[in-house]
Amino acid sequence: MKKQYAFLFLFLILTMATVSAQSTTDTVYIPGTESLNISKIINADTSVTEHRVYVLDRGAIYYIERAFELTHSCKFIAKGNATTRPPVLAAAIRADGSAEWWYFKLIKEGISVELNDLYLLSMTPDGKTLGWSRAIHIGSNNCALKLRRVVFDGWTESGVRPDGVDFFKLDVQDCHFRNFIHTSSYFGGQPFLTGNNDHPDTVIFKNNTFFACASYLWSIRGYTPYATFEHNTVIYGIVNPTLIRTADNTYFNNNLFYASHAWGGDPGTVIGGGFLNYPDTASSGIYQIRKQFTFRGYETVGPEIHYADLGLTYDPSKRTNVAQNNSYFWPEKLTKFYQDFNDTTTLWDSVEVITGPKQWLKRVLVPARWINDLGLETIDSLSNPSSWDYSPNVSFQNNVNTDPQFSDANVVNHIDQVISYVGKIQTSTLDEPWTYELNFPPKWPIPENLAYTNNSLIHGGTDGYALGDLNWFPEQKSQWATDVETISTVVPEQFKLSQNYPNPFNPETKIEFNIPKEGNIRIVIYNILGQKINTLVNQDFKAGSYSVTWNGKDQFGKQVATGAYLYSLETESFKTTKKMILMK
Repeated sequence: MKKQYAFLFLFLILTMATVSAQSTTDTVYIPGTESLNISKIINADTSVTEHRVYVLDRGAIYYIERAFELTHSCKFIAKGNATTRPPVLAAAIRADGSAEWWYFKLIKEGISVELNDLYLLSMTPDGKTLGWSRAIHIGSNNCALKLRRVVFDGWTESGVRPDGVDFFKLDVQDCHFRNFIHTSSYFGGQPFLTGNNDHPDTVIFKNNTFFACASYLWSIRGYTPYATFEHNTVIYGIVNPTLIRTADNTYFNNNLFYASHAWGGDPGTVIGGGFLNYPDTASSGIYQIRKQFTFRGYETVGPEIHYADLGLTYDPSKRTNVAQNNSYFWPEKLTKFYQDFNDTTTLWDSVEVITGPKQWLKRVLVPARWINDLGLETIDSLSNPSSWDYSPNVSFQNNVNTDPQFSDANVVNHIDQVISYVGKIQTSTLDEPWTYELNFPPKWPIPENLAYTNNSLIHGGTDGYALGDLNWFPEQKSQWATDVETISTVVPEQFKLSQNYPNPFNPETKIEFNIPKEGNIRIVIYNILGQKINTLVNQDFKAGSYSVTWNGKDQFGKQVATGAYLYSLETESFKTTKKMILMK
C-alpha cells in the first residue's frame, strides 16, 4: 500500500481539485477505484454548508489515511447490490508504517451525521489490529449521529465515544458490533461509552447485535431526557455490559444476554472501587443502575454537579427506569469454571473497603447477577413512596434466566476462548485476544448465526416478538415497527397523515403523521385492491409528530412489485389514507 500512495500523489491533487469544484452539489460519488483517496476527498470538502451525501461502492475497501474531520452535516450510503458486502473502511498503512486509529470525528457544533450500510474495520491490510482505536468521536455539543446497518469490527477502545459534550443525539439501529477487544485491558473494547460530564439528549439502541465485546456497550452516565435499549442481542463479554448511573429516563426491554458478563468480579476489583458496587462484597450485575451517592464525593463532582452547571434541574419524582422482559444466561461451562477456580485458588488480595482498614480476602470469582445489591438498593429507594427520590415510573419485571439454545455450534463453543481469557485475568497474562473470525478482508455474510430455538424467548417480548435483535428472525423483523422517529413533542391540533417523500420512491420512503392525543396508532400498507401488505406501526404513542420509513417490503420481508400502494393512519376512531408509487 505504501508504494501505491507514492504513485498516486499527482492523482490525489487532481481528485481534490475535482471535488472542490463539486462543492455546490449535494452528492459526491467516491468509486472503489479511488479507495486510497477517501480521506483526502472528504477532508478537502470544507466549503459545503448544506447536507452532503457521500456514495461508496459495495464490495470495495476504502483505506483511511487520516480521520474524517467532519464540519458539515452529511450522510454516507452504499451503492450496488444489497447482497454484496458493504463498503469496508479500513486503516491505510502510511509511508512511515503508522496507521490512523480514529475514523470519524464530529468536530463542529450542531452537525448531523448519518452512516448507512458501512463496514468499519479496525485493521490494516497486513491483518494487524489498531492500538486504542475509536470508530466515531463526537467532539462537539448538539451533534446528532444516526447509524443504520453498520458493522463495527475489531475496535479496541470504543465504537462511539462522546467526549466532554452535551445534548448530543444518538440513534443506532440494525447494527452489528463484533470483536471489541483490547489485548492489554479487559476494560478496552467499548461499543458505546459516555463520560461523567457527557449529557446526552437522546440515546436509542434498537435491534443491534453485540458479539464478543469485552466492555461497556450501553453507557448512560449523566442525566438524559430519553434513552432506550430495546431488542438487542448481547453474546460474550467480560465486564458489565451496561453502565447506568444517574440516567433519569431509561427503557431497557426485550434484550437477550448470554455470557455477557463472563468475569463477574473478585474482591480486589469490586470492593476496591473498580466497579463501585458497594455494598456488594464481590458481585457485579448486567443491569447497572445507580442513584445519587452520599459517599466519595459523588454529590459534588459527578454527573449531578455537571447537570447543575448546565443550568438544568432534576426532579426525582419524574425519573423513569423500566427494565422488562429481558433474558440472561451463563453457560454450564462458565459456572463450572468458577467453581473449579474457587476450589483451588491460593490467591489473596489486600482490599480497600469503603470505611475502615484494608482487609485480606481470598480471591474468589463471583458470577455476575442480573442486578447487584447496589442496583436493588437503588430500585427499592426509587419505589419507596417515603423516599426522597421516589418515582412511580419504575418497573423491573419478567427478567428471566433462560438458555436461548443457539443453533450455531461454533458460536456456542466460543465460550472456551472466553473462559480461557477470564482465567488469564487472574494471572495478569492477557497475551492473546478471544476474537471470533476477525479477518482482513472481512468475511461476508457475517460468519456468526445468532438465531436461537427456545420458543419461550422467541415470543417473549413485551410486544410478543423474540427477545434480542429481530434481524435474526426476519419474518418478525418485517412486522416490527422500525425507524419510528420523533419529529416534535409539540401537541398538534388534529390527526394528520402527510404525503410520503420521496414519491415516487425506490427503495424506501418516509411517512410523517401527527397525533393530537395519546393512544394506539397503526400505519398500514395496502395494495391497490385494499389487501394488507404490511403493518409498519402498531403501538401506543404520546401526542406529537412522528415519521416512519417503509422499505418496500411486505410482512414476510419480501420486496413488493413496482406499482401503486395505499398507506393509512388508523386509530379506534379515525382513519385516513393516501396513495404512493414504488418505482424501480
